[in-house]
Amino acid sequence: MTVRNRYAEAFKEEFNIIGLAGAVALAAATLNPLLILPAFVLEAAYLIFVPDSSWYSKRLSARHDADIEAQRARIKAQIFPTLRPALQQRFERLEEVRRQIGTIALDEKTWFHEVLRKLDFLLDKFLQFAGKEVQFRAYLQTLLAEARGEPDPIANAAQMQKPPRSGPWLDEAFANAPRRGRNSMSTRTAQGPAAPRKTPIAREEAADKWVQETVAEVQKYYDRDLQNLSDLLRDESDEGTRAVLEKRVEVLNRRRDFIGKIGRILLNLTHQLELLEDTFGLISDEIRARPPEQVLADIEDVVTQTNTMTEVLEEMAPYEQSLARLMN
Repeated sequence: MTVRNRYAEAFKEEFNIIGLAGAVALAAATLNPLLILPAFVLEAAYLIFVPDSSWYSKRLSARHDADIEAQRARIKAQIFPTLRPALQQRFERLEEVRRQIGTIALDEKTWFHEVLRKLDFLLDKFLQFAGKEVQFRAYLQTLLAEARGEPDPIANAAQMQKPPRSGPWLDEAFANAPRRGRNSMSTRTAQGPAAPRKTPIAREEAADKWVQETVAEVQKYYDRDLQNLSDLLRDESDEGTRAVLEKRVEVLNRRRDFIGKIGRILLNLTHQLELLEDTFGLISDEIRARPPEQVLADIEDVVTQTNTMTEVLEEMAPYEQSLARLMN
């Protein structure tokens, strides 16, 4: 926290507020304003020495950590139940890696604490990205059903209270796919924190292929409609009807472009989730063997990349409400 925040937090401490209120009450009760002066002197001394003390630094740090845990609990309660089982398991493995890394005893605590906080940040981002991945895949699945003239699988699944078994829900199909090669991060022994078990690369490739094929099929569906509208426009002489047809062309072109953007973001999210898992494995490998500067640099690079992805998703915010209406 900054120096300004330290002073503000120190001033707002309950024991400090109670002390000041007590001094003011005593001065009011005795009608002697001079009784406030000792309180002001003590308050000045308190604000000079306490906020910069190691004791208060530890107190603020513990409070900050508690706030992070509470925030993650809120995010998890909201997003975790919406994830399909494989994503839930991947997140739980990352939580376990974070917990085990946090139990390591190191002589120098400052940089290590910073690493833990960055891992906490990445945990939160994994949940948020996984939630977006599920949302956008479901949206693609709905559009694919529309293009094929099939019932909406999302609506049907909601009625049956279970996810559909095809399309974006690829977990079972690839559950037994081969793991990565020798560079894969297997679970560590009891001597160190367990690295997250890697998602098979076959599943990752299949997920990418599904997104690409779905986007292509939906866009071809729009292309057929656009061609039909173009034919109608060529033969239409009524100005009112032409205006309606031209508006339909505009809307369909925007939908076609939007589905392409959704597809690109989905591909990015798939690899972003893998990057976060890779990073937890990397930090669990490096934490004892590499210099603190290297560990911090490695994790900071991923934080920067993660922030970039967050900005991309924020640009999609105007479409979130319409997406939610469609899915509901």
